[in-house]
Amino acid sequence: MKVKTTNALMKYLRDTHNISIANSIDKRNLINIGYYHGYKGYRYISNPNNRVNITNFQEIVSIVNFDSKLKSLLYPQLMQTETISKNIVLQILVEEYRTDEFNEIYENGMTDYKNSNPNDYKMKMKHRLGVQNSIYSALSRSYNNDNKIVSHFYSKDRHIPIWGIFEIITLGTFADLIKSLELKARIRIDKEMKINISYDTNAKFPERIIYLIKALRNSVAHNDVVFDVRFKDSNINSKLCKYIESEIGCTNIDFSTITDYILIIAFLLKKYKISKTELNHFINEYENIIEEFRNNIPFNIYSQIIHTDTKLKLTQLRKYIKKMLNKLCQYGILYM
Repeated sequence: MKVKTTNALMKYLRDTHNISIANSIDKRNLINIGYYHGYKGYRYISNPNNRVNITNFQEIVSIVNFDSKLKSLLYPQLMQTETISKNIVLQILVEEYRTDEFNEIYENGMTDYKNSNPNDYKMKMKHRLGVQNSIYSALSRSYNNDNKIVSHFYSKDRHIPIWGIFEIITLGTFADLIKSLELKARIRIDKEMKINISYDTNAKFPERIIYLIKALRNSVAHNDVVFDVRFKDSNINSKLCKYIESEIGCTNIDFSTITDYILIIAFLLKKYKISKTELNHFINEYENIIEEFRNNIPFNIYSQIIHTDTKLKLTQLRKYIKKMLNKLCQYGILYM
């Protein structure tokens, strides 16, 4: 296969795709963002059949920059969400089972399969065994890679405490672990995350929220495209969507836009008692990124990416944060 030079790629974009790309700035941008990661990755929305009507290469650059700024905004919030979520579950497991040994928690706490009907028993048992295998595989990889925590305990022939395991497992394995827990432990997680149990009678929302965030977190960490939520899992739970809508006070939350992920992150961080100042700063930054994008792209492209209900959703989110934080202050829960 003949490899195209940058100049040849520019000519190909002009001649084949009717995209204006000619000057030295365009050439440098093409080199920086790449033809395959940049142009081919950002020329469509959600799926390759939904192509953006690009006429100027600068439009692709604007979409790439928009996506990069989203990832820069989201990364620290996702890390904070992951850390707090793991710490909440860790504390509950240690208190509930009075041990820091994974094997004991596995035997005594990861027992959701026991309450299954015959049709679900094997599926849940396979899931439970899969979590165990994932954790042991993570420990093996970490030891081979000289992870300090794992090496410290293994060198002394001691088990890795559950907090050490939480340091090395993926967010997906973490959600899988929650899913395997018995109901009483999941209810405690629900309560600690301030989830309304009347909406979540089987205490499944925490794992579903973590699965939701996991898909975005992985895309951000791997520098994949996020602006059009192509990472989205197709199995979004409708009850969870309705619950988030009822809490925030808006409609049409289905995680088909990046704004809905902004909502779920802010929703969760609010539940974790992150300050009103930090939450509003997060929303302000998102609005600034959107506004800059609006100024740098033709409106027909902007409106394909930023939906018409974005402003309304963010307004309701601000009201929700203000209302809930006022309640927390009223009851002396939040100290600022």
